[in-house]
Amino acid sequence: MTSKSARFVPSIRLAQYDVVNKKGDDMGQVQTFVIDMHEGLIAFALVAFGGFLGITDKWFALPWIALEWHPETKKFILDMPEEVLKNAPGMDKDKWLEEIDRWQEEEDLKSVDRYYTYYGYSSYLGIVQKMIEKRGRRKVDAKFEISKDVAGEFRFKLVAINGETIAVSEGYTSKQGVMTGIDSVKQNALAAVIEDKTA
Repeated sequence: MTSKSARFVPSIRLAQYDVVNKKGDDMGQVQTFVIDMHEGLIAFALVAFGGFLGITDKWFALPWIALEWHPETKKFILDMPEEVLKNAPGMDKDKWLEEIDRWQEEEDLKSVDRYYTYYGYSSYLGIVQKMIEKRGRRKVDAKFEISKDVAGEFRFKLVAINGETIAVSEGYTSKQGVMTGIDSVKQNALAAVIEDKTA
């Protein structure tokens, strides 16, 4: 017997549901969900934007949190401007499986990241690292390094899992100050959105 629950929905049934905007206009349909089997997360939903957008040559990887489930209508609501979607990075609808099959290593998460950060969401890599910290399952390789400069000020730099320096802080007069700065980055970075002032 097929479950009629609007809360616990098998992934094989989700592909049957439409994506609409807040006005109720048909935007497209969920094609499939891609699961990160390593972390036990829904990495993204692949959506075909037919509907009034009429984009037929590619599918779009949308963060799970971008889709709002509406149990009464059993549809996904996507609150995103049309021009953002038309210029979004997509996958060839006939070759998307080949693309994600190449994502095996931690550094490959950068490929997933672009589908998150384009829409202004926290990076997927950041979400994964936060999950790792919560579970305490394995050590997070990204780190904050604290040092003291020639002027005697404390600074920290954020080093990615590949060893690349992502950011360097301002100078702090005390070690407590630099620790407070690190805590501030940890608390705000994952929730921060991207504001592109070059456009």
